[in-house]
Amino acid sequence: MPNTETLSVDIPPRYCPLPTARHPDESVLARRTAEWIDGFDLKLTEQQRDRMRGNDCPGFYGRIMPRAPADRVQLAVDWCTLMFHFDDVYCDEGPPTGRAARFTDLATRIVRTLEAPQARLAGPGGTLLAPVRDLALRARRWATPTQMRRCVEAHRAWLLAVLWELGHRAAQSAPALNDYAHMRQHTAAGAATLCWAEIIDGTEIPEPELSSPPVRALTELAFTTAAFDDDLFSYGKELWVARAEGSAPSGLGLVEILRREHGCGRAEAMERAVELCNRLTHRFVTLHEQVLPGASAPLRSYLDHLAHLLLGNLEWGLTADRYRNPDGRTPGAVTTTATRTPTPPAETSPPPIPSIAWWWDPLDG
Repeated sequence: MPNTETLSVDIPPRYCPLPTARHPDESVLARRTAEWIDGFDLKLTEQQRDRMRGNDCPGFYGRIMPRAPADRVQLAVDWCTLMFHFDDVYCDEGPPTGRAARFTDLATRIVRTLEAPQARLAGPGGTLLAPVRDLALRARRWATPTQMRRCVEAHRAWLLAVLWELGHRAAQSAPALNDYAHMRQHTAAGAATLCWAEIIDGTEIPEPELSSPPVRALTELAFTTAAFDDDLFSYGKELWVARAEGSAPSGLGLVEILRREHGCGRAEAMERAVELCNRLTHRFVTLHEQVLPGASAPLRSYLDHLAHLLLGNLEWGLTADRYRNPDGRTPGAVTTTATRTPTPPAETSPPPIPSIAWWWDPLDG
């Protein structure tokens, strides 16, 4: 019997002075994605279809690329819709026993399909490969070989990181903050999400620019901050599910990791998590202002997408049913509230986390 009790979480003020915008064709994107999904034999239940709609992928990616042509940004919205379903079914839910093997089997075939869509692969979960193949073929209409290589490698990094996370789940262990801080951008599919933006833009970012230390730092800052924000607005879901199952939270989230490492309560851990996010955001804004004037046109577009990701992701996450309806059967079970502040944090120095402290180093191109 589902848990019908509600749960509320209040997030302290988040510093984020970055711009926000919405794509004007979100309703069109949503309709086309639903039609696209219906074109495949995914054997979805009505509950799964409702969860796909509730994830609001047009609202998510439409905030990252609010000015992109609808027919091109549709590629990313379709990908997002499919991958949230994949994440729910193969990464987050179901008994831990055997989950890693089942996930790995399908994940390797997803990467191979993106890499070589002409390859024919079969096995458990194979119905998911047909829409992945469609995405790969559509992307190749616009993408350069370099962009497709980046796309494939981004997915390989994401899925390897999820396997690392599944290892912790199976062992019922939690990583140290220093490890979690550098892995979170990957478990959250940061690069796998943004790789589509370059393809949609239709221009290739020069490799010397994309791989330069300042741009690498900006990329990791954006992906990590957005992922940590995911931890903030999904914390209510984590607590709700743990309560429904009669268990403790998994410990694979920023708030619980800080609570454990500092030996503090949940309210203080949430304050520490927001303080860290605010510090990361301030560093992103400062570095973004330094890098933008000398960037090429393709890089400027990429940096614009990173900036839109930070606030757009926060806005989206606070309203998406993905976190308000934690089990797909209990709408409105979790309410998360947050406010945004333009006031920079009092502490802007590097946090005491060695694996990410280099983002504050003097960075030359």
